[in-house]
Amino acid sequence: MRCVTSHTPVRTRDWAPLTSLLLSLAGLAVSIYLTIAHYAASDLLVCAENSVVDCHGVTSSEQSELFGVPVAVLGAAFFAFLVLLTTPRAWRSTHPAVGRIRLGSTAVGVLFVVYLVAAEFVLIGKICLWCTAVHVITLALAAVLLVVALRRPEAE
Repeated sequence: MRCVTSHTPVRTRDWAPLTSLLLSLAGLAVSIYLTIAHYAASDLLVCAENSVVDCHGVTSSEQSELFGVPVAVLGAAFFAFLVLLTTPRAWRSTHPAVGRIRLGSTAVGVLFVVYLVAAEFVLIGKICLWCTAVHVITLALAAVLLVVALRRPEAE
């Protein structure tokens, strides 16, 4: 008996919208947690502390604010915006600006991640595991959106 399998290509629209929405929601959740921890007592931040890892040291450093606004608040606003841009309705939009804004916003997020990682390693000398989670989520989201942007439009 001969087994014939059909290989259907994975289409961008099948995995990218859900993946991007889940990543945006995860980034929003971690950013909200970091925002609450920023304003609450330092013992709220669950993070191991040693010579390299010190979440409280990072989140209470001078670099944890930009123009007086906590970086965690900026992260929450960034991911809340991306949640809106990664909803099923936004993905169905035929307006080309939606995709450009989605990709452009994420590019700004990646640049900010580069700044924050440099600040952690060079200026603070410590890393925050929760911050690292946000950085990884941002980079993963950028990768998903870049794959979508680089794909040619599919024939329907």
